[in-house]
Amino acid sequence: YVDELDERAQRDAFYRAMNGYLDLDPYSEFLPPREQRNVREDIEGRYAGLGIKIEAVDEGLALVGVFPDGPAAQAGLNVGDTLVRADGTSLSGIEIEDVTRLLKGKPNTPVRVAFLPGPRPESGPHQVPEREVVVTRGVIRPPTVFSRYVGDRDQFVHIRLTDFAEETEDDFNEALDAAREKGVDGVLVDLRGNGGGVLTTALQVADRFLDKGLILRMEGRARDTNKNHKARADKNDVKDLALIVLVDGSSASASEVVAGALQDHRRAVLVGERTYGKFLVQQITPIPGTRASIKLTTSRYYTPAGRSYQARSRAKNGQAEPAGLFPDVVVPLTDEQEEALVRFWFDQEGAVWGSEPRFPEVDVDHVDPQLERAIKLLSGDVAWRAIRRGQPRRG
Repeated sequence: YVDELDERAQRDAFYRAMNGYLDLDPYSEFLPPREQRNVREDIEGRYAGLGIKIEAVDEGLALVGVFPDGPAAQAGLNVGDTLVRADGTSLSGIEIEDVTRLLKGKPNTPVRVAFLPGPRPESGPHQVPEREVVVTRGVIRPPTVFSRYVGDRDQFVHIRLTDFAEETEDDFNEALDAAREKGVDGVLVDLRGNGGGVLTTALQVADRFLDKGLILRMEGRARDTNKNHKARADKNDVKDLALIVLVDGSSASASEVVAGALQDHRRAVLVGERTYGKFLVQQITPIPGTRASIKLTTSRYYTPAGRSYQARSRAKNGQAEPAGLFPDVVVPLTDEQEEALVRFWFDQEGAVWGSEPRFPEVDVDHVDPQLERAIKLLSGDVAWRAIRRGQPRRG
């Protein structure tokens, strides 16, 4: 090149070139080292860090969440404290990438942080002296499964999955087994807002409700991308409880694997809105000699009945094509209802971190018509009778 490029400029140019080469669909991409690490953490459902949720403020980073019994909590940090330095580096106006570099790392490694204790004043600077503490990084497992009992007698369990990480399977099984031991009459698996994740986790979740038959068929050009995944009979299979799966336009990929299999086998009734339509499978392949990877679409997948509803951005006539699975019972949400539901989820997830509710005015029992309709279906035993009468879907 005519001008001399420093190392960062050369690296960024190479990354752009790789992304251009892999611009085959919205999901294939080049993963430089930092993004590769983030993707790996998302897949595993865990990372090594301090166990905090942060919000940028003038002085540095305000703690809006502290993971219970995590490294920060054990070191005496609390919600409302403000981090001002980490290992001598100021945290005021810091970029998020630099925050990650400073606070995340290998387990059992220390980081010295300076902080201002207590909630920030509504106006003006902090009037309290700084303190310092050494925090030993540990493995943090942010929850992806949230369960609670619903119905007029708490006779149903509502299990919401925010993601399909490797850790999700164990947490889902724990919530489901606890509900069975309690003696619930039905299960609501909530996949709304769940954009997918690890395929093997989705297969295991679907397999809990099936004792035989196909769950998923994959087809690709390479031999190892053509696979049939079948259910396996197990003593812990849940065959005796009515089941409803809640879906919406953000339920994608692994969520559609679970929903499609249970719908095709007539094991569950789908309630909500049409799903996103991502019926493609990606593989992540490390690039030898580097810490980077490529993520490449290698297969299409099909439900047991052979359905595949992959979204396309535009049809030939220029109009957006519909995509995704159709619910058995369609319950649309208004924009206001959808916003209220997202706010409720935000506070529900934040409660695990000890965060103060940001939207305390939201009461999910009054703003979630889809869940209310699902509860009514289970209460009237409508869904269970329909499942028992039905035959496996043929197309």
